[in-house]
Order: sequence, then C-alpha cells, then structure tokens
Amino acid sequence: MGCRGAALSPGLNLTIASILILVSALAGLATGFTYRVWALVLISPLIALLAAIILHIYGFGLFAGVAIITACLVASELAYLGATYLMHRREISLQDEIDGDPGEQGEDGIRRQHK
Repeated sequence: MGCRGAALSPGLNLTIASILILVSALAGLATGFTYRVWALVLISPLIALLAAIILHIYGFGLFAGVAIITACLVASELAYLGATYLMHRREISLQDEIDGDPGEQGEDGIRRQHK
C-alpha cells in the first residue's frame, strides 16, 4: 500500500476514524436487531481486530489507534443497546412497577374473566 509510513492529512485521518466508528455502530445495530447479547462476545473482537488492521495500514500511532478502537467498541455497544431497546420498549414499563396497574398497552397475557 502506498499509504504505509506516509503522513496522512488530518482530514483523511478524521475520515478514516469516522468511517470505522460508523461501520462499528452499524454492526452493533444489526447485531441488536438480529442476535442476543452473547453475539457481542463474537462481534467485539472482530471489530477491534479489523479496526486495528485498517489503522495500522494507514499508519496510525499506538495512542490514536487505541482511542479509535475504543470509540468503535463503545459505538457498537451503544448501538446494540439502542436496537434492543427499540425492539423491546413495549415490554419495559416503569409504570407497572410504580403503581401496579397495567400500562397504556394493557396486559395481553391475562384472559378476561367473565362472571
């Protein structure tokens, strides 16, 4: 590669970092909509490894690389949490915990009792 060892412009460095973080967030989002939390155990090391390879190819230093990889992992996990929240938000109800009454959605699992 022609980029190895060459100093990159700050704009290109920022673009590479932004793309890596965006792709990591999309991977976390896709994982959240598709799989359970155990999948993060598999996805996170892959994200870190691929990001490390790309950052090494483009000549990022140790501290910049670690910071970007950390941002990639955080973005992935936050996107995963966002996706799982969107999928299960109707099941999460603080109102039921506070007053014991059914929320706006009602309780579908309870049959109506006719007297």
